Amino acid sequence: MQLNNIGQNIKRFIPKILLEERGMLLILLIASLGIAIQMIVHGPSGYNNYIIFKTSFSHLLNDQNLYRYYPDEYNDLYLYSPAFALLMGPFTLLPLWLQVIAWCCLSAFCVYMAIKLLPFSTGSKRVAMCWFILAEYITTMQNMQVAAMVASFVILSFCFFEKGKLFNAAFFIILATFIKIYAIIAVVLFLMYPGRLKFVGYMFFWGILFLLAPFFVNSIDQALFQYHSWLNLILSIHQGEESGLNPNIPIPLSVMGWLKTWFNINPPYLLMQLAGTVLLCLPFIRVKFFKDLNFRLFILASILIWSMIFNHIAESASYIVAIMGVAIWFVTDKKDGLTITLAITIFILSEMSPSSLFPRYIREHFVQPYVLKAVPCIVLWFLIQYKLLTGKYGNSMPIESLQG
Repeated sequence: MQLNNIGQNIKRFIPKILLEERGMLLILLIASLGIAIQMIVHGPSGYNNYIIFKTSFSHLLNDQNLYRYYPDEYNDLYLYSPAFALLMGPFTLLPLWLQVIAWCCLSAFCVYMAIKLLPFSTGSKRVAMCWFILAEYITTMQNMQVAAMVASFVILSFCFFEKGKLFNAAFFIILATFIKIYAIIAVVLFLMYPGRLKFVGYMFFWGILFLLAPFFVNSIDQALFQYHSWLNLILSIHQGEESGLNPNIPIPLSVMGWLKTWFNINPPYLLMQLAGTVLLCLPFIRVKFFKDLNFRLFILASILIWSMIFNHIAESASYIVAIMGVAIWFVTDKKDGLTITLAITIFILSEMSPSSLFPRYIREHFVQPYVLKAVPCIVLWFLIQYKLLTGKYGNSMPIESLQG
């Protein structure tokens, strides 16, 4: 009762539109525009990651190796597919300052559409999800990352599965995968829906189209060279992280980083990812619950969180992927003591710890050395898996593609 009174008092100081569905895009756009302006004022070092993205387009057109260092242009390396470099083309038609604004606003729109199309029973759940992820969204956009888009595309694929639009679902999975490879795990969603063979065909169609896209601007040899360089870079990063020989690669915010920092255990990452994949897929044996909306939403939440906690290079700026999964779980699950405690813990340790509002001493001496940003998400993921494997799901809401 006291909590309700506190909530009502807080609401009185917040404009009504910000607590309604129609205000979600406004919230995200205000945050994105503020960040874009902040980064523009800060200068190129503020939007270094965006420079990496947009410069990749000219490198691709000029037959330059996308995957080597260009210290005169930006810091760090381009880690994405040749097809993603091609997709950056339209942005380069704008002045640089406007590109930064457009990039941030596009991210806001993608996140908004993903939340908007989720089949929640009430709009208040969408608004709650929007507010829950906001702090992490700001962290991601301050780093000019693609992670918010990738998470949105995975969620959009789920939404189109729900509507029986397999062609669209396949498109968004492939689009996400050609930006960040870990997004391919979302393909397991097709196991819950009819039309599996048709979906596989659509995946091949979109996969081949994205794969061949660079061949339209490069020679065959050059395009193959780019893909070969991309593969070599990914393998070298994986080997450098696993061996621990490269001091420039931080400890991942994942199960692997947790085992390393807490217990000094360093198992092979591929083995850990394989074990994680098996655990992720185990709930799919409960076929009779595929028609239950809560079960399907838990699966989606599990996939998004899995993408980070079993990622061998998971970093703070990409954790919006996991946090969007956390938000889906939180608005879906029943609100008991465990749920609320976990949600608060994740909000404090996973979302707020990178911010200037969090005590710097605690962040530098505890959160970062012991990957505490990841730990509550790891705990939650195992809890979700337990609920998926043992829970009773009878409050079903059939999807359009399963009706009839």
